[in-house]
Amino acid sequence: MITNFSQLVQEVKSAENRVISVAVAQDADVLEALVKAREANLATAILVGDREKIERIAREEHLDLVSFEIVDVREEKAAVRAAIDLVREGHANVLMKGLCSTATLMKGVLDKETGLRQSGLLSHLGIFEVPTYHKLILMSDAALNIAPSLEEKIAITQNAIFIAQRLGIELPKVAMITAVEKVNPGKMPATTDAAVIAKMAERGQIKGALIDGPLAVDNAFSKKSCEVKGIHSEVGGDADIAIVPNIEAGNIFYKIMSYLAGAKTAGIIIGARVPIVLTSRADSDETKFLSIATAARVS
Repeated sequence: MITNFSQLVQEVKSAENRVISVAVAQDADVLEALVKAREANLATAILVGDREKIERIAREEHLDLVSFEIVDVREEKAAVRAAIDLVREGHANVLMKGLCSTATLMKGVLDKETGLRQSGLLSHLGIFEVPTYHKLILMSDAALNIAPSLEEKIAITQNAIFIAQRLGIELPKVAMITAVEKVNPGKMPATTDAAVIAKMAERGQIKGALIDGPLAVDNAFSKKSCEVKGIHSEVGGDADIAIVPNIEAGNIFYKIMSYLAGAKTAGIIIGARVPIVLTSRADSDETKFLSIATAARVS
């Protein structure tokens, strides 16, 4: 079981080297993260984009790209298509967003004929290491599904469980997060969804995890909170995964962890044929590096 990012990085180093296909690679932060990943022996990359701009950035930033293949495609949509094709053809194990819009990348990924979609839902997964908690925290969905239905929350949960198991967590503990720990179907329908998903897991309809909810954030990560509130839960105070009710809650959770809690952070898109590194330009170099490492580990 991987409990911190240092352990994750070491496991990737000892595994077969991964290849990352980068869509519209002329981005200094992305190139720097890829060079760090190569130097750490985590992955190599195929850079799809404007060769002239990529090489100029490398000179300006003093980045050594000699071991990276560059595929010269200057138009954004064509570069996204070429990067996805590299994955489809087996030349790369991970897709990464460069200097292209998220909408363009996801449109290419979701294309029914030429994309990377599978039968299920794609979702975003944040991974956090904080000094105040004893293991990694996985959280979904902060960036892709805006107001998921019950069925979509089930799919988001199953995606997160799959990745947790890929990280060595045999029976992950999943907290269905809401503002309160009591079911309030009239005014807080997210609590009803949480209770339904927990009951489905109890009945074996969702396999491979212990799921409880509704749970507030304090219940999910503090045993003391559960004791004070009289909550008896195998998940409470020991959650591996937090499933949030909507993108607003997920985005707030992600940014508070990143900017105020001092968390080491990674973020990937899951549910496609391969993991997708899709970070914000505001994310730190460390976050980009750890996202590459996480994608390489679960690919």
